[in-house]
Amino acid sequence: MVLTLNDLLNRLAIIVEWVFLIIIISYYFLMLKKHKRLTGKPRFKGITILIPARNEERYLKQTLQAVVNARFQGLKQVIVINDASTDNTLSIAKEFKKRFEKSFANKKASTEILILNNKQHSGKANSLNLGLKHAKHELVAVVDADSVIHKNALQTIAKYFVDENVAGVCAIVKVRNRKKFIGMWLHIEQLYNNLLRSFFSKINANITTPGPLSVYKKQALLQVKGFGSKGFLEDVDIAVKLVRKGFKVLVAEDAVTETNMPVSVKGFLKQRTRFARGWIHVLKKHLRLGKHVIDYYTLPLAIFWYVQALVMGFFISSQIITGYVKYFLLKNIVFNLQVLKYFFEWFSIVGVARWVYGIIIGSVPLTHYNLVSLMATLLSYPLYFIAIAKYDKKLDVWHVIPLSFMFPYWFVIMIIYVINIPELFKPVRLNKWEKVN
Repeated sequence: MVLTLNDLLNRLAIIVEWVFLIIIISYYFLMLKKHKRLTGKPRFKGITILIPARNEERYLKQTLQAVVNARFQGLKQVIVINDASTDNTLSIAKEFKKRFEKSFANKKASTEILILNNKQHSGKANSLNLGLKHAKHELVAVVDADSVIHKNALQTIAKYFVDENVAGVCAIVKVRNRKKFIGMWLHIEQLYNNLLRSFFSKINANITTPGPLSVYKKQALLQVKGFGSKGFLEDVDIAVKLVRKGFKVLVAEDAVTETNMPVSVKGFLKQRTRFARGWIHVLKKHLRLGKHVIDYYTLPLAIFWYVQALVMGFFISSQIITGYVKYFLLKNIVFNLQVLKYFFEWFSIVGVARWVYGIIIGSVPLTHYNLVSLMATLLSYPLYFIAIAKYDKKLDVWHVIPLSFMFPYWFVIMIIYVINIPELFKPVRLNKWEKVN
């Protein structure tokens, strides 16, 4: 029996959908597991906040203001590491420091600001390591220079270190510019990622400590030799190294930070390309058989997203193109209202709803693939609403729009992942990049 390309894609798609369904079910099992209760009130003399900055003149002032305003029962040391910026980042940092120190000219401040200046672009990881060398305190926070932490965030996160084995704690990340076009989808994605990180942390399988706000024990960072200078995802690399060292990496669901994401098409595509390549760098560096949960759960999950993107990207593209040719092009129809309706249903939740309804009433055949896809769809969508309810507390139009058109967003992400698979065969790149807003 000779398999056609279409038959092969169908079989691969069924396998991928089965794996996806199993993964989604695992999320629900983790959701039922309770977080370990925190007892005791740890006391730290101080916290050092590292703010790596490369061409961040647009947001740096508000980032610094939020950091100095943040509550903390102890001293705060704020270190801005300017990574050879070509804009006004350095002058903004210096002016902020000057005004801040002037306001405390006649009294002792509990916060000090230090500015370090890299004259040559060395990358985010090297900037963080430079800041780490000057860190005075037991806790070290990382705050991206385009993020605004909530007032209670640092104080809230500190209590999670009551467990001596905890080395890293990350905050809940929200998108500050969520009302921009692409920002709507980015915010929904961040809420969903927050939920998954929270699930994973219950079994010490969280492998991401996001840059918008994560706090570490300084001694733990020194034990793993700081942040890796190779690869684009230093926030994943450091979390993996800490877990492998036997430490815990947790999520503080009551600490929030907001980040300004790239919302231009160019900025979005550049960021997602970096993420796609960065996960490949992480897998090349860290994937192995070992004794930790991350070795057979969260790290292999990263492999699955590439496989899913490759298989489902080709499979879905084939379905869309085949349908368009069959129902329209063969009838000499290039574009009309029916064509518009066809693509609208493919790329919106309306098509998903019609497909589910069709299976229920029997107008859509209940094939093996449709059955597995139906179960995966009915289980995956509620996770978005759970994340919204948990972290935003309410549903608004800025949630409804992206939720109604999640498929085109994930389809673009799949294409980006597929395009960057060749990164697997290239040397791991240095932790250096240029951000585009």
